[in-house]
Amino acid sequence: MIFLSSGFPVLNPSVGLLFWTALIFILVWLFLSKFFKNIAQALEDRENFIDGSLAKAKEADAALEGMEAKKMALIKEAEKKGLEIISEAEAIKKNKIAEGEARGKEREKNILEAAEQDKKNRMKELEINIQNQIGQSSIDIARKLLGRELEGNHEAFVQSQIASLKKQEVVA
Repeated sequence: MIFLSSGFPVLNPSVGLLFWTALIFILVWLFLSKFFKNIAQALEDRENFIDGSLAKAKEADAALEGMEAKKMALIKEAEKKGLEIISEAEAIKKNKIAEGEARGKEREKNILEAAEQDKKNRMKELEINIQNQIGQSSIDIARKLLGRELEGNHEAFVQSQIASLKKQEVVA
């Protein structure tokens, strides 16, 4: 409460006190503004730098978005090419399988034809062998018939030879 008394000049300033306070403030202001222009310039430079950095950041962001779009396009293109390669590989696989099946069928046909030809050859060989045996047997029978003819009873001899041939055929 002491400060509120009328004797304290700060609360009731006089005109002289206001004048000197204003004069000192103006002098200090001029002094500081004259000698510390560098601070104001530095603040302005810093503001310009920040504005430029923000502009560059916006440009970088736009460029990044453009790159992201390009990346997505490249990914889609790569996926498309990958699908094309896979479909081509599947087509090649199907062709190779079909070719293998065709070659297998061709080999099977050749083997069957060779087996059939071998069967025919063996049948011919057996036929010729049987014909040779029959011919040889006929010659033997004829020789023996002629020998029996000279001796007499050839009917019983022919029957015995036929029976022996049947036994040979059953054994063979």
